Amino acid sequence: MKNTLAVAVFGIALGLAGPAFAHTDLIKSIPAADSTVARPKTIILTFSEKVAPAFTGVALTMDDGMKYVIATAISPDGKIITVTPKGSLMAGGYKVTWHAAAAEDGHRTDGTFSFKIK
Repeated sequence: MKNTLAVAVFGIALGLAGPAFAHTDLIKSIPAADSTVARPKTIILTFSEKVAPAFTGVALTMDDGMKYVIATAISPDGKIITVTPKGSLMAGGYKVTWHAAAAEDGHRTDGTFSFKIK
């Protein structure tokens, strides 16, 4: 009986802790990773969960390491970040580096993806 009760309590606790293990993952980007595109005016990152703006950031660099000055805006639902480069992007390769903290539990994730401008 003790073992059955312990297993039941553990199962309930594990079920309640589920949301605490949530991750804010990048689920889509425009331009898409590894794509070749015409000059975009914005870069759009869509996340699986609402992000905490104070603990979320994006950087845009060219393949040669040149860093672009950008402005970011977060959608009202907190899941989409729109990145607007200050100035026109040149032809070449780009890398987007991001980090995001989930608004719900603060868990941080990060990643990078590349794209090319023809």
